[in-house]
Amino acid sequence: MSAETFEALLTANLPGVRRFVQKRLGPSGDAEDIVQEVLMRAFLRRHQLRVQAKFRSWLWSIAMNEIRMFFRRDRGHLSLDERAHIDSRDGALSPLASFEQTELREWLLAAMAKLSARDRAAIRLRDLDGLTLSEAAQALECSEPAAKSILFRARRRLAHALLATPRFQVAASPRAAGRFAELAFFDEGHEIGVA
Repeated sequence: MSAETFEALLTANLPGVRRFVQKRLGPSGDAEDIVQEVLMRAFLRRHQLRVQAKFRSWLWSIAMNEIRMFFRRDRGHLSLDERAHIDSRDGALSPLASFEQTELREWLLAAMAKLSARDRAAIRLRDLDGLTLSEAAQALECSEPAAKSILFRARRRLAHALLATPRFQVAASPRAAGRFAELAFFDEGHEIGVA
């Protein structure tokens, strides 16, 4: 294709290509630079076009390729080495683990409801709130040996209440019942009320 033929075909199609590029790039000032690149590439490769009737689509495909290259050049890169401190693990519980935790909590609440108010208070103070034995004794308004005895009996009653329900089988030791209550509720911050 001669330079004169190219110029004649380009004159008819240039406004459309310019609008196409400006529409794709938006209000940025790079649209004219891209149009210049399109014109330069089209002129240098004009000998590759065999059918003049396809000039418009050929020119638009060059414009589209230039727009793609523009966006590839300006795409920012993020080095993973620079962002090594990012923790990409999901810390949330799985749906199954969440359901099991809810089920255990309900089972424990049902067993705790069977206990007396004093037993619930002893387990809550020592196992859930994490008070020392002397602090629990002060809250229960008794001596430390009495608080230790109350806690032992409360844990044993909780273990029996848990075993009485068919949901799970846990160790029958009173300490295991208190530890189970701690694991099931302490992390969640739930309080078992003293009615």
